[in-house]
Amino acid sequence: MIMLSKKLFSVNPADWKILISGLFVENFPTVLGTDGAGVIEAVGSEVDNFEVGDKVFFQGFYQDADETTFQQYCIVETDIISKIPGNITENQASTIPVGALSALVCLFQTTGVCFPSSGPTVTDKGILILGGSSSVGQFGLQLARIAGFSPIVTTASAQHTGFLKSLGATHVFDRNVDAKTIQSVFSVPVSLVVDSISVDSTQSLAFDVLTTPSPVPGAHISIVLPLVESIKEKNSDNKVTIHQVYGSSHTFRDLSVPFWKNVGQWIQDGKLVKL
Repeated sequence: MIMLSKKLFSVNPADWKILISGLFVENFPTVLGTDGAGVIEAVGSEVDNFEVGDKVFFQGFYQDADETTFQQYCIVETDIISKIPGNITENQASTIPVGALSALVCLFQTTGVCFPSSGPTVTDKGILILGGSSSVGQFGLQLARIAGFSPIVTTASAQHTGFLKSLGATHVFDRNVDAKTIQSVFSVPVSLVVDSISVDSTQSLAFDVLTTPSPVPGAHISIVLPLVESIKEKNSDNKVTIHQVYGSSHTFRDLSVPFWKNVGQWIQDGKLVKL
């Protein structure tokens, strides 16, 4: 464990949703916040890969108020943090964790796709990421490119086309695109959809892409909000695997530990850019 101070943090929708719903937190008062960056003030006796004075970024943990970010000092486990590369600021680093971890889980947890620790792990496989200009969408595009997906298709406003292509998108469609147009891009039917918006219209589009005119083998949708009732009814026979994502470093350590090991170098090399 290490102790951090002089921190910067970002505010996420989950922070206010916790206050309204009690999601993740059972006992109040508490300290919230889960995106952060700061300077190491103290290290545990067994820590040998970080030093006092190192600048790092990390994801806080709602279930332990000692590890959340809306406070001057907090403690963090060293296998799920990264030193801040020299080509980004502490402020920029503090915007990365939740969006990137959510995208990470969308792409690699329960999908059968291996994490690209040492290079691409995907060949001849495309992906559809709905909402490419969102935080999760932007990180999803970049992780998909690192993993080797092609084509990488997304939806967004036309004004974002150039930027999203710089992140890895090969095709950018308007959000009102129909399923048939999206399907026409893929030489092999797409089987993985990341819905970074997850409202009724995007969940319907994701489902239609994977089931029209017939279900695609191994069809999988990752969503970031609860499954809407209409899709729950259409998928009553489970023809599509639908996974609601919780982007947590602490929960999915099989993914988060290698992610935090690699993310600093990816940023330094320009493979992953901050928002």
